[in-house]
Amino acid sequence: MRYETASRADSGKPPFWFWPALLFLWCLFICFVPDPRPLGAPQGAVDAIHSILNVSIPSSRAISTIILRACGLALIGVFLSLSIKDLPLKVAAPVVLVLTPIVAVLCQWINYGHFPVSIQLQLGITSAIVGALTGIALRRNWIAVGVLVTMLVSLYLWGTSTGISNDLADDARKTGEYLLDIAQTLPNGDEGFANLLELAFQFAHDNSHGTDAIHPNKAAILALGVILGEERVAKVAKRPISIDRIDELKAIRNRVTLNGRNDLARHFWVSAALAVLSDENRSMAVGIGKEMMDATDGGSGFSFVDLTADRAGTRMAIASTKNKSNARNMQDRIANGVSIADFFPSVDGLPEGIKGKDFQSQYGGLGGKETQRLAKEIESRIENCRALQTIP
Repeated sequence: MRYETASRADSGKPPFWFWPALLFLWCLFICFVPDPRPLGAPQGAVDAIHSILNVSIPSSRAISTIILRACGLALIGVFLSLSIKDLPLKVAAPVVLVLTPIVAVLCQWINYGHFPVSIQLQLGITSAIVGALTGIALRRNWIAVGVLVTMLVSLYLWGTSTGISNDLADDARKTGEYLLDIAQTLPNGDEGFANLLELAFQFAHDNSHGTDAIHPNKAAILALGVILGEERVAKVAKRPISIDRIDELKAIRNRVTLNGRNDLARHFWVSAALAVLSDENRSMAVGIGKEMMDATDGGSGFSFVDLTADRAGTRMAIASTKNKSNARNMQDRIANGVSIADFFPSVDGLPEGIKGKDFQSQYGGLGGKETQRLAKEIESRIENCRALQTIP
């Protein structure tokens, strides 16, 4: 009778290869699918955190993003602990607690394209260990394990739901190919920035067919986001990009500048593209998150100059796609000639290269009075850029 009961219980368990297979597939997913970033934090999650914790929207977005990332990394620990569930606990526990953080950090490394910085490293290790301990505690309770895994997978997939339509992807690709074909004739420096902007929006105008200019403007911004910004913009949009042209893209970025700096051109167009892919707030959250990472040890330091470029790029995308009137107005404005000052304000006097400790002590961190003062100063300067203003 006891043997029969045990056999019946064992028959409800998945086969021995089930959890190792899930672990392998999930690690592949974590390695190659963009993890939930501020761009991908669903608005519902942001609203829930805002309501529960009564914190600001930017803080709610950051918290929801961290939670989504932690869910994905914690599942590595859960799956790994369940993969060796048949080992005695005194053997399984130390093995899982040693291996899980290593696997999690390796997955982060592959996904980011660089070794995780301090904050990313702490999140990866902590989340993986918590997942491992949870998996060990629940490894004999199949119902609890099923509920937990389903919940964590669903949350993580919810956070990676960013994407664009096939029509927009096709038009962005066509715009990009057109720009790349003539990019070799562009001048260097800020003049190249202006010329490429003119060419992209001329192409958008030619493809508006006298009706809705929003769609071709979005395609132009996404193309410029990949060419002058970062090829991983295409990855965030879940669209492939030709690897054969990566070196070509990098060569263009090295010689095209904004305000004399190619890094500002990259900030501008990545933020503009992310605003098209998501919305204004999420694009700014990405920029702020990047600057906070730079402020950590080993980073280049928090930069209000970079933040200005992020904000200007976001505002450019909004002014180009907010509605039909704004979209057409942007095409007409650019057709009459591009003045850099209309798209990007002076950054004189804005500090940069601020390390983490100094950012906290001198500026009060993100919520500090000096940070807020400079943020308002940046907004004031951007308001004076004529091309970034919107029509009601």
